[in-house]
Amino acid sequence: MPGSSQVITANLGAKVAAFTCNINGRPVAVINTEAAHHPELRTQAAFALAGAGLDAGLILGALHGVRR
Repeated sequence: MPGSSQVITANLGAKVAAFTCNINGRPVAVINTEAAHHPELRTQAAFALAGAGLDAGLILGALHGVRR
């Protein structure tokens, strides 16, 4: 994802860790807020974000932000 990408959080239920989409031509990654409390969802979200092209620093920053 280019530098104009955005990572946001949302309540996605108990089974969805994260997803990516394009909003107005900008790539956006959405992480489930439940990933803050469930290690399995957090791991799945990390793999989803890596598959979408985020680098390790952005992934760690996004997951750390969810845990606050």
